[in-house]
Amino acid sequence: MRLLIKNIGPVRTAEIDLNKKISVFCGPNNTGKTYISYVLYAFTRLIISHPEDKLTEEQVQDFINKKYLEIPFDVDRFYELMQERLNNIANDLATIFGLSEAMGKKLFPNFVLELNLDKDSYKSHVKKSQYDLNIFFQNKLLAEVKKNANTNVLVIKNKMSQIGVDERKSIQDGLLSQIYFKMLISPVYTSHFFPVERNCLYSYYKDILINRNQLFDFLHNMEDTNRTKTLNYVLQNTSKFPLVISHTLDNASMMSRLSNETGTYSSLADEIERTILNGKVSLTEDGDLRFASKQAPDKIVPIPLSASMTKSISGLVFYLRHFSAEGDMLFIDEPEINCHPDTQILLTRIFAKMVRAGIRLVISTHSDYIIREFNNLIMLSNASKKMGTRLLKEMGYSKDLFLNPDELGAYLFTYGENNNVDVQSIEVTDSGFEVSTIDDTISKLNEISETLYYELRYGKEKKTKQKGDA
Repeated sequence: MRLLIKNIGPVRTAEIDLNKKISVFCGPNNTGKTYISYVLYAFTRLIISHPEDKLTEEQVQDFINKKYLEIPFDVDRFYELMQERLNNIANDLATIFGLSEAMGKKLFPNFVLELNLDKDSYKSHVKKSQYDLNIFFQNKLLAEVKKNANTNVLVIKNKMSQIGVDERKSIQDGLLSQIYFKMLISPVYTSHFFPVERNCLYSYYKDILINRNQLFDFLHNMEDTNRTKTLNYVLQNTSKFPLVISHTLDNASMMSRLSNETGTYSSLADEIERTILNGKVSLTEDGDLRFASKQAPDKIVPIPLSASMTKSISGLVFYLRHFSAEGDMLFIDEPEINCHPDTQILLTRIFAKMVRAGIRLVISTHSDYIIREFNNLIMLSNASKKMGTRLLKEMGYSKDLFLNPDELGAYLFTYGENNNVDVQSIEVTDSGFEVSTIDDTISKLNEISETLYYELRYGKEKKTKQKGDA
């Protein structure tokens, strides 16, 4: 599925392919990479209810008693739901970016979010597609759903041994909406975001939320006669969080509960601790992250007192260990933050393993190390077939550590005419992809270094010789 995004921040046009297993956003600062990431996150995360789409009483009975249900799939209705979803995202930009409604309309008056297919092409695409979905209720598998290619039938299998009154009502009122939602964002199951503010959010989420709670207590205790004072206080002391920040705070505040769950890819959390952190991330009884290094396992420190690199990666470790799932799309803003070059390379290899396991990634980066390692992993998709295990091991790779060129989408954000950004898709070949803005900067820096070196090394000798000749 490709989404066409127009007129958001400095970006005039961007077409993003959500079918790619990795999308890499590159380009100078202030070119709209985060804007696009926020919109894509909202599209893949926000659940929009459709009360009119509900099962009949007879269908619910079949689902519970027969453990099996077949219902017609209305492709016209599905197209309407997609258009409604796109329109809701466009109309809800203020919430997505943490703005007042008036400011949202002022900043994004001509925003457009649409499919790159016309109605008939999209309906044809949906009919030809196969969908395999898992639907959960309160962290328990409720149903397996399948739509075979070139059919208009949904096959729904009940996977719960017992269904109570609450589950029954949820099935009748919400199961069909959940199925449609998962189909609309397919192949993504759900999405999570690690913003550049992650260090602060995971370290100090309680302080942030406590200040908010203090504000609400203040408002609750005020008398109705002080409404003007109340309003002024709110306006002076609060600002809306963008959706990404709100969801990150929600995840941080739920760590105690989530710590009882085991993520699908918890082994990758262990690998990050072993190969990158050289220590263990854990949770206190009060729900705070802490860290113990391998060198001093008895000295457990709160995450705010750990190394900046540990703070930056600890949230990713917790996600992988406790609530990662197949089909997740993970947005990571500047994964290189606080990381030494060798750490960036190791982290990129973890990303490749996440992709091999079934997680999709959207990454914004300025790191030449990350890009070059992606290129190495792409070249390995062919080279590993020809290279011996010994040589791969010497370079730090394994045969299952690779990326296929068609799995990765790369995008360059740069200013063009009239100070607008038209996002360009970068060609990804068997040898990887090039980011001109980074390569040009490195080349220019190398030229300056070379000029300075030869001037310092040979310039003085040259001047001394000229003086002697005189």
